[in-house]
Amino acid sequence: MPITSLKTLMHFLQKKSTLIIAISVTIGVVMLLLQPKVLPEQKRMSIKICNSASVDSIVLIDSTIVVPVLYQRIPDLKDMHYKKRMVKFIHMMLPSVLMAREKMILERQKVLEVGALMTQGISSEEDSLYLEKLKGMYKTDNIDEVVKRLHPHPVSIILAQAAIESGWGTSRFCREANNIYGIWSYNSKEKRIKAGESRSGTNIYLRKYDSIFDSIYDYLLTISKANAYKQFREARLYSDNPYQLIWYLSNYSEKRYEYVRALRNVIEFNDLHLYDNYVLAEFDRSDPTWKELLD
Repeated sequence: MPITSLKTLMHFLQKKSTLIIAISVTIGVVMLLLQPKVLPEQKRMSIKICNSASVDSIVLIDSTIVVPVLYQRIPDLKDMHYKKRMVKFIHMMLPSVLMAREKMILERQKVLEVGALMTQGISSEEDSLYLEKLKGMYKTDNIDEVVKRLHPHPVSIILAQAAIESGWGTSRFCREANNIYGIWSYNSKEKRIKAGESRSGTNIYLRKYDSIFDSIYDYLLTISKANAYKQFREARLYSDNPYQLIWYLSNYSEKRYEYVRALRNVIEFNDLHLYDNYVLAEFDRSDPTWKELLD
């Protein structure tokens, strides 16, 4: 082969080799970019406990994702402008409302799971004791009835009843006992406070709670257990429309349908139906505070 031809061939191979290397590097870079990024595991938030009686301690909610805050004391909202009071009250209530509903939903799921295990004949003694406890609580021998009673209802209704029963957080029972829904006490052994009035010469007592969450969850239990709300429980199985469901809550107040109209006005004028789409932010489910709330 002539020397000129050999030089030409060598030059061609060098250029080819450079091109191949360049292509390989490019492919390598592209493959690296296409690989899923492995991000460091982020620590999920814990439930914030707020024991402050300051209005400024209320965490404002600026999105549909709600940070879980457990308020143990209710600030004095009485002297605030009514519009600001309403906003503060809703933002204070909403985290505990969502956590209380979450607890009820988890209990409902557990009942369904245990019921399925019992049907298959593989449930444990602990499972059986759990179901018996709930049957006793709801005074029924029917698992399906327990599931129905654990069906949650819209956030908007929970907020509207809280606003009416507590005077938007200004009632004495609300401030001194965290009793937002005016739940009466018939047990002298439980925490409670005496009402300022009596009926037919008999003293009236209201329950005292350790936190807003406890008050809300006890309200949910009251709705789920009392015979007065049987129609409401049936209706909420098939509808989550607050304007339809409130008509079944006339027994909650002696005012009956005036109370229902008041609920409708509170929901409508304050756009409370918007909060039906709010959800809790992701938080650490192994958080000791959350475990304590589930017990």
